[in-house]
Amino acid sequence: MLDVGGASGTYTIAFLRTVPDMRATLFDMPEVVEMARERLSKAGMLDRVTLVSGDFYQDEFPPGHDLAFVSAIIHQNSPAQNVDLYHKIFRSLDRGGRIVIRDHVMEPDRLHPKDGAIFAVNMLLGTSGGGTYTYEEIKADLSQAGFTAVRLIKRGEHMDALVEAFRP
Repeated sequence: MLDVGGASGTYTIAFLRTVPDMRATLFDMPEVVEMARERLSKAGMLDRVTLVSGDFYQDEFPPGHDLAFVSAIIHQNSPAQNVDLYHKIFRSLDRGGRIVIRDHVMEPDRLHPKDGAIFAVNMLLGTSGGGTYTYEEIKADLSQAGFTAVRLIKRGEHMDALVEAFRP
C-alpha cells in the first residue's frame, strides 16, 4: 500500500493492523516522515513500512503498489493538480491496482453534505485552487489519468466519503 501524504501514519497503522501480511510505503514531506517514523516504531510496525520523503507536487512515487490511499488531500488541490497527482499514482500502481480516495464528495447541488459546503469556503479562502468536488468531477479526473471502474464506495456527511478506481 502507498499512503500518499501519510502524515503521522494513522491510516498506515490501521491498514497494517487489519492486514497482518501487508507492507506499506508512507510518502510525505521530510519533517512529517520523521514524525511517522517515531509513531510507527512505537506501534511496532516500522519494519513493515518504507518511509519516503518527498513533495507529491514535484516528486514521483515509488512503483510496485497494489493500493494507493489518498486521505484528505484532493480538496486542497485544483482539478489540474489532482489530475497530475492521479497520473503519478497511476504510474506507481501495478496493473489491477486500486486507488482509494477519502475526502468530501459533494452532491451535484454542491450544498450537500453541509460540512463539505462549508469546507469549500475554507478552501476558497485558504488555497489557490482547492475546493470540494462532486463524484462526477472526481470520476472525470481519475478517468483522465487512466483509471477505470471508478465508483463511489461510501457517501459521507463529513470528510469520510470513499471513491475507488483501478489501474487496468
